[in-house]
Amino acid sequence: MEIQTSQAKTRVSDARPVLPTGFKAAALHCGIRAKKNKLDLGLIVADRAYPASALFTANQLQGAHVIVGRESLAKSGGKVRAILVNSGNANCSTGIEGIEDNRRVQRALAELIGCAPEEVLFMSTGVIGARLPLERILDALPTLLANASERGLGDFSTAIMTTDLVPKVRTLAVEDKNGPPFRVTGVAKGSGMIHPNMATMLAYVLTDGPADDHPREMQKRIADRSFHRLTVDGDTSPNDTFFLWSSQHAEGSTHPKSRAGWTDSHDDVLERAVLEVSQELCRCIAADGEGATRLVTVQVHGAPDEAAAALVARTIATSPLTKTAVHGRDPNWGRILAAAGRSGVTFDTDKARVWIGEADVFSGGKPHPENEPTAHLHLLNNHEVVLGIDLAAGTSSAEAWTCDYSADYVRINADYRS
Repeated sequence: MEIQTSQAKTRVSDARPVLPTGFKAAALHCGIRAKKNKLDLGLIVADRAYPASALFTANQLQGAHVIVGRESLAKSGGKVRAILVNSGNANCSTGIEGIEDNRRVQRALAELIGCAPEEVLFMSTGVIGARLPLERILDALPTLLANASERGLGDFSTAIMTTDLVPKVRTLAVEDKNGPPFRVTGVAKGSGMIHPNMATMLAYVLTDGPADDHPREMQKRIADRSFHRLTVDGDTSPNDTFFLWSSQHAEGSTHPKSRAGWTDSHDDVLERAVLEVSQELCRCIAADGEGATRLVTVQVHGAPDEAAAALVARTIATSPLTKTAVHGRDPNWGRILAAAGRSGVTFDTDKARVWIGEADVFSGGKPHPENEPTAHLHLLNNHEVVLGIDLAAGTSSAEAWTCDYSADYVRINADYRS
């Protein structure tokens, strides 16, 4: 397989986001955000209704778009023509009125496009507890739709941001001898209230490669190995959504909806590409965590199985003591080992090995203080830092992604509404 990365780990904000075939996007300022000219309403529209699947939050508190979105996908048979996203207002805890606001916008956009209302999904992110400025959104829809283009994803990625400092987009162009080439593009928002328990804050992954016969099952597998291993602060949003959408416009197909030229092995290539894009989005979100100064990758080896490795990695990544130690550039390996020890995964702590960067700071049942200066320099000099542990209890591995905790995190969230 040859995978060519169009934005090969460069800063997303400096790249040109590319939509897969069959999609257009646009964004504008409609007045939800107080700051003038701040993009706050984004649209992605397809040239017809295409197969999609979504994973929504497991939080018992759920935004209106989660409730309406589930109903719409069930009614449409998983076919979606457009997604509309606003920032600055979560439309959550707004009662039946908030749900009806969502449906009213859904109906209005569907009428403009000329499709069934259930083929339109309207999603929201922002402050909980306030009604949407409905008329401003409705008035903006004709212009938004008219401006949609193949080059509009950059504006869309900006419009869905809340406390994010940078937009988050990743694209892979994939070529494989077992089938036609295709593209996978992911766009996400998220900086705080990040601890997915199904998917992630808002993440949209689009492709012009035909999804397999069970896209939701593929999506769950991908979420388990990407978004479920991401944390910033341990809080799960009531609006979390991971959306997977395929235009099935792969080059070489005789019809946009045809799977001609595709093989089962090519389906595996598609899943791997979607996974890679999803994991890159996780790294983008962790790096842009509220108040963050370090992207932290937690590596776990020697686990009984992958699920156990992921659990340990996520436990370490969520630990406030570990995250504050990273911010202080303190190679406090005891916090890493202690977090692993409370994860619920059984292992012999005396046989474990802990590292920070390339420095072995604990192994053979004893610490190695002589290596701590090297570990300190790793934390001091690198934007992306690595914390790792080998449990010596099996052969499975996993990674998780997080960031450090700083005083700015407290400031940002103390002032969030004021």
